[in-house]
Amino acid sequence: MNKIILKSIGLLAVLALGTGCIQETFPEGGTVTESQVSSNPNALLAMANAIPVSMVTSETGGWDYDHWCFGIGSLHIATDEMLGDQATMGDNPYYNRYQSWIMDRAMGSSYVACAYMWELYYMWIKNCNGIIGAVDPETATSDALKALGTAYAYRASFYLDLARLYEPKAPRDTYEGYDVSKVLGLTVPIVTEETTEADATNNPRVPHDEMYEFILSDLKKAEDLLADVKSGYTAPTIYAVYGLYARTYLEMGAYCLDNGESRAKEYFDNAASYAKKVIDESGKSPLTQAQWEDPVNGFNSGSSNNSWIWGLTVSTQVIDNLQTFTSMMSNEATFGYAPYVRRGIDKRLYESIPDSDFRKHSWLDPDLDAYYKYQIAGNSEQAKAFWKDVAMPYLSLKFRPNKGLVNNSTDGNNADVLLMRIEEMYFIQAEAIAQNGDIAGAQEVLNSLINTRDPQYSFNPSSKRAFLKEMLRQKRVEFWGEGIVFYDYKRLDFGFARGYDGSNHAPIYMYNSHGRSPHWNIVITRAEYQSNNAINEDNNNPDPSNLLKLWPSGWKDTEWVDD
Repeated sequence: MNKIILKSIGLLAVLALGTGCIQETFPEGGTVTESQVSSNPNALLAMANAIPVSMVTSETGGWDYDHWCFGIGSLHIATDEMLGDQATMGDNPYYNRYQSWIMDRAMGSSYVACAYMWELYYMWIKNCNGIIGAVDPETATSDALKALGTAYAYRASFYLDLARLYEPKAPRDTYEGYDVSKVLGLTVPIVTEETTEADATNNPRVPHDEMYEFILSDLKKAEDLLADVKSGYTAPTIYAVYGLYARTYLEMGAYCLDNGESRAKEYFDNAASYAKKVIDESGKSPLTQAQWEDPVNGFNSGSSNNSWIWGLTVSTQVIDNLQTFTSMMSNEATFGYAPYVRRGIDKRLYESIPDSDFRKHSWLDPDLDAYYKYQIAGNSEQAKAFWKDVAMPYLSLKFRPNKGLVNNSTDGNNADVLLMRIEEMYFIQAEAIAQNGDIAGAQEVLNSLINTRDPQYSFNPSSKRAFLKEMLRQKRVEFWGEGIVFYDYKRLDFGFARGYDGSNHAPIYMYNSHGRSPHWNIVITRAEYQSNNAINEDNNNPDPSNLLKLWPSGWKDTEWVDD
């Protein structure tokens, strides 16, 4: 009985996110059973559609705590803000709503910064479990099987993110009172469609190997069920599944390498193989310069290019004018926070980009349009206003408002949210090959991508670490603002520096980290203690709050190294 009740709650939570077809299918006020859902294609379709909708909804899951409560796009901003590649340059930096993550403040179990991540991911997992528990693969229709495969792919991606966020990695430096030795190798509890209420009350963090085997199991099921789904980007295709395999095996290889396990080579080989499979078979191609710089469709429309493997569409019905990715990240959009925050690229990272690399045009040069004739979104009068009121050196132009509508929050906010594009597969393949010792082969893969951005690019690494440093630099440029590279920093033990002579970061955000930062080990919310007796202070990640020191009291410019 407990199991049935738990599943029913999951189904009702999912159905609450559905559209009118649910209301037309079942009597108002009635009880929805798994048999009704599994036998009704409209219900399954609504449940499958509810997963991505809930990932981009303002105040999703009932969260209305602050204006950063808008789902996966907000989590991508939060993880990027924990690094040093984005610079907040506005006159009042407190318009940047991500202060906890930027400043390493209020990151403990009692605070919303970690609670938001935890509760969103497990809500989305619950939605997946609702579909998985409702579909019998032996009797399901082809549409139901596709919905099932979609749920497995999403669930695998959610657990992969959770594992990478919450599994602690030891910082390179010693911080007084901060010790992760007791929890090394622990990820998060696994909740599936089979988890009963009794199970949930005593559900411990599972070890690394168990979690990653579970993720691989979900990916295998998704692979089998989505084998013929090869086109589109708004739901997982077989190539998105291969991409998730590549991400997963890369993490598994790094874990084994760090722990001296011989399986590292096998896992890195698998990562490279799956990444190459996507490159060779998907028909996808890297963004062109015209697509990258497009003031109407740039980084806001998966249908406008051949690069996006997976993304989410956004509907006016589920967002407001402030709680969106575009509001936070598009400096040209007059209706949001971005023109006040004025997010830009770290000065040092910008200066590392050659003029021959078209990606450099994503950020305003100190010489502004004397350096490059930037395409500004909107009409000529709106462009003039941008140059007069917003423009400044290093400011981002990467994320354009939907359709270039800079003054229209209703439609301008409806920008697609990116989850995976083909360029990432080149980086995964290159890193995996390098980790197995073939530096020349890795550089060849990296060159094949970067030469599409900079025809003059060439690099001859002196060591594996030198290659990984250059690879990450290129990846930081390529995926600036996309919520991708946090996991690379944490996996590879690279640090960041916002505080240095001549820095363009707001002074209150000038924190540095020599190698991994302790606040990259996200803490489990204390609310989990109340329902799960297996999680407590003793087996939670320690509170990292306020361990980083503001420059120049912390790591000084002359002391800081990133390798």
